[in-house]
Amino acid sequence: MFTLKENHNYAMELILHLALSILSLYLLFELLPTVLPLYKWLYLGAVKIVLLMDGYFLMKNHRNLLKVNRMVILYLGALLILVLAIFYMTKILVLTDTYGFEGLLKEHLKTAKYIFFFISFAQPILLPIPEAVTIPGASAVFGPGVAAAIAFPGTLLGISAMFFAARYGGRKFISKFIKEEQLEKYQHYASKNETLIMFLLFIVPILPDEIICVGAGIGQVSPKRFLLIASISKFFTATALAYSVELAERLSLTPTQLMFGFSALVFILFAISVLTKKLLAKNVVVKGDSDG
Repeated sequence: MFTLKENHNYAMELILHLALSILSLYLLFELLPTVLPLYKWLYLGAVKIVLLMDGYFLMKNHRNLLKVNRMVILYLGALLILVLAIFYMTKILVLTDTYGFEGLLKEHLKTAKYIFFFISFAQPILLPIPEAVTIPGASAVFGPGVAAAIAFPGTLLGISAMFFAARYGGRKFISKFIKEEQLEKYQHYASKNETLIMFLLFIVPILPDEIICVGAGIGQVSPKRFLLIASISKFFTATALAYSVELAERLSLTPTQLMFGFSALVFILFAISVLTKKLLAKNVVVKGDSDG
């Protein structure tokens, strides 16, 4: 006999299996329209077998084997995510070269928001398309408010994933994905005041976001401070780029030119603040010497 607590745990395990199965099937049938029906039905069959095995284990009181089924479902989900990543990365890179990012979203309006969220997530990890291209394109399709609301959490999740991969994977693991020279550049920039430099680099497109995430991950920045800096800076860039389409039209500028203008303004304000601090510190030292 199983205790009430054990029954509750097994019930939650079954709910988790069902939720993951439904999610994976939804992603398969909604986001992979061109995959051959044979592969879709094979995947569906595998999911059904796992769920039937759940029922069998319950009937035979082999409930501990539910954990094995959970691993099978997770492996199936990981396989699906890998296929999704390959499918959309290939499609995105080809179509953005041919039609532009805005054209890509318009061509797939039914799933455009999911595509944009995935792109926002993948940008700080492995997708070589800048925010100055994707967010204004999404803004033209969805409107600035929706574009910013999708871009901000998507980018923040991607940045967090890259940071924790660097923190727990180590330098040797991360070196497989980024160039050592760019990482050294980040460490050089951030050697004196990492918090301010990190904030500035997230806004001004000097280095790719993945380099900043990795540099902070293998450095001494705490996760709490990193996520705070990333949240503030990416909220600013997502909002500024989303509304840049409207503002650029009024000022007769391209969104890219407008973003560089914002970046220049942030850089100037940062430079002024650093110079002010240095002058104030120098005045304190001079005053102390004169009093002595």
